[in-house]
Amino acid sequence: MPVAIELNKRIAGKTVPFTLRPAYTGCPIGCGEPLVNDIGVMKSKNGYDLYIGGKAKGFDAQIGTLLMEQLTPEKLYEVVEKIVDIYAENGKKREPLFKFIKRFGLDNLKSQLVH
Repeated sequence: MPVAIELNKRIAGKTVPFTLRPAYTGCPIGCGEPLVNDIGVMKSKNGYDLYIGGKAKGFDAQIGTLLMEQLTPEKLYEVVEKIVDIYAENGKKREPLFKFIKRFGLDNLKSQLVH
């Protein structure tokens, strides 16, 4: 998926508080991995749905939150890069993304993505 390759190029190597695990799929019917990773992208119809804050392992495993739907590739890159930047600036050392979102607040994060 060319969009996944481009997105990886844009976020790979950025310094963040804890390792980010992105996942991508072009088949939303059979592939659920993007739902349980830090950042998940699902190709859906003519756009991309973005999930954040999933956690695959442990007794506190959780599905990520659907943050935005039907994004164009350029909007997807912009939003994900902004999320990574906010996480890098405000996350605590060794704080996984799902814990950061709980502490920082999903609404607070969303409000910073809008401007």
